Amino acid sequence: MQAVPLCGPQVVARLDAIGIRRLSDLRGEDPEDLIERVNLAAGAPIWRPPIAIRALADLVAAAEREVRS
Repeated sequence: MQAVPLCGPQVVARLDAIGIRRLSDLRGEDPEDLIERVNLAAGAPIWRPPIAIRALADLVAAAEREVRS
């Protein structure tokens, strides 16, 4: 996942906290829903648009491309 633009160790850790451990886990996910789930798991709004939306949209797109490869 860290090969995707805007995705570093912190993004991976936050996704791991909601059960997303592989790029393939992101197929079909909505970036806004992911932000809400991460914020709920953290108990505070730690992720906010627009950068978080962009990072998650990049990850979802990479997961979708992975299927077509």
